[in-house]
Amino acid sequence: MSEQILRFRKSERQLHWALAVPFLISYATAVILVLFYNPHPERPLREVVSWIHKISGISLILLPTLTVLRHRREFAVYLRNVREGWVWRLDDVKWLFLMGPAALNKKIELPHQGKFNAAEKINFMVLMSTYPLYIVTGILIWLPGVALLAWLLHFSMAVAATPLVFGHMFMATINPDTRVGLSGMFTGFVDRHWARHHYRRWYDENFEKPAPRPTPPPCVVVAVAVAAPAGEAVMAAPARPAAARPATAAPLARPAVSPVRTAADTL
Repeated sequence: MSEQILRFRKSERQLHWALAVPFLISYATAVILVLFYNPHPERPLREVVSWIHKISGISLILLPTLTVLRHRREFAVYLRNVREGWVWRLDDVKWLFLMGPAALNKKIELPHQGKFNAAEKINFMVLMSTYPLYIVTGILIWLPGVALLAWLLHFSMAVAATPLVFGHMFMATINPDTRVGLSGMFTGFVDRHWARHHYRRWYDENFEKPAPRPTPPPCVVVAVAVAAPAGEAVMAAPARPAAARPATAAPLARPAVSPVRTAADTL
């Protein structure tokens, strides 16, 4: 059995990085602008950092769009992921409440999860909800008259997303129990046993083979020969007269002698 299984297709991985890379660059440059340059705008290279922030914002629009168009034949894969990210089960709620205690006590078993666990679903839902707002407010910042209001909303969403950003990065790169899955976003493949432990329901639905159905035993017909008691004659059934055969010019053959003697032969 292979130790590596496919978790994310190429189309999924490319869309993830088309969103993640521009967003992280936008986030980092925004932090630099707010904390380093806003108190002292005269500091050098401010315009360079500002333009990097703007270009990354434009890339946050173009790169995901181009990726989806490039893999439009796998659009159903994207739709399944969206549905998986928004549909919640009771096990997801239980997982969310038990996540903290389970990190402290290994005896606590978390409920089985699908392709995404509850924490990833929250991150996914926040991303989908705020992504359009980031784009709209980012464009409005460039326009006079509404720039301040747009900037306040833009900045507020970035602050609200900070715990999710750092939590996601921590789980993907530092936490020893979950960083194993980072390979799935580079190569697409993850360790089979790790996937089975963290995403059991998804693993069972896609990789667990159902138990083979038992094959019924063959029907055996046993023929039982019953011997006649000693001293009793066995009466053979009268033979039907053979159909007359037309005479042929072939030479006469020696008649075959039947090896079976009937009761009539002994009289």
